[in-house]
Formats: sequence, C-alpha cells, structure tokens
Amino acid sequence: MAHRTISDEAFLATALDLFRTYGFEGASLKRLADATGLEKASLYYRYPGGKDEIAMAIARDVVIWFQANVFDPLASGGSTRKRVSFVAERLKTFYSGGSKACLMDVLSIPGGSEELQLALRGAMQAWVGAFAQVAKESGLGIAAARLRAEEAIVRIEGSLILARVLGDTAGFERVLKSLPDLLTTA
Repeated sequence: MAHRTISDEAFLATALDLFRTYGFEGASLKRLADATGLEKASLYYRYPGGKDEIAMAIARDVVIWFQANVFDPLASGGSTRKRVSFVAERLKTFYSGGSKACLMDVLSIPGGSEELQLALRGAMQAWVGAFAQVAKESGLGIAAARLRAEEAIVRIEGSLILARVLGDTAGFERVLKSLPDLLTTA
C-alpha cells in the first residue's frame, strides 16, 4: 500500500483546524493522523517533538499571518480608520466570520510546553502593541491607547466565545465593525 503524502502547508492548515476545534489536549496525534491520512510515524518523522512541535509550527504560521495581515497593515501609511477597517476584514476572514476559535485561546489552556506559552505571550503582546500604536497615531495618549487596544482584543476574543457557544456570529461581526471607532476616536 502506498503511503499518503501531504504538503507541510496542507498539514498545518488541517492541524490548525483540529487545534482550534479540540484544543491542545484534544488534538491528539491519532486525530492528526486520521485527519491528514498520515501514519503516526510520519508525524514523528516531520515533527520529532510530537504534538508540542506541531503546536509551535502552527503558532509560528499564525504569527506570520498576523504579521502580514494585522501588524504590517496597521503600521502602513494612510488613514488610521482605513487601516483598522482593513485589518477588521482580515480578522473576519481568519476567524471565518466568527465561526473559528482563536488559537491563542485554545492553546493557552495548560497542556502545551513553556516554549509555546512564551510564544503565545509574545504574539498577544505584539497584537496589543499594534492596536495601541494605531490608537496612539489617531490621537489618543499612550495610556488610553493601551486601554483601547486591550479592550478591542477583549471584545474580539469574547465575541468569538459567544459565537462558539451560542452558534451566532452576529456579535463578532458587530465587534469588528466597531473597531475603527474604538481604536481611532479620541
């Protein structure tokens, strides 16, 4: 019987969905193997560190996505409102309109390695920093900009939980529409 192959990109996309759906503990190597059609031995061949290494690879990919779709656009030129609106649309895509859980949320639950927890902390700090910087550029003071940035992320994360629990993404969409006002109105 021929062994199945899958690109690293396709594997990590599938793994991301599994981690978002089942969390760190629930995304077992068996579940990863079943979803990708790979043998467990193939998973260890690609990722000798097992599930921890897979989670780190996913986290790295998500940080790269956030860099290209959130951090860089927020730091580009032009109207702060337009930059925030653009980022809101990108977040809508990343979270599938509010139907996909936040990876930082599900991976921050104890179970992953200390390295993973540090990576998540760094990613969250970068997100807060990017939002705070655009809020500061729009005229808010440093402290107010930081508070607005944190509030924006609390609203995004909270609305994702509501969407998942209630099966209704309307709150998530409202939060994204309100981001330009929250982050750019002094």
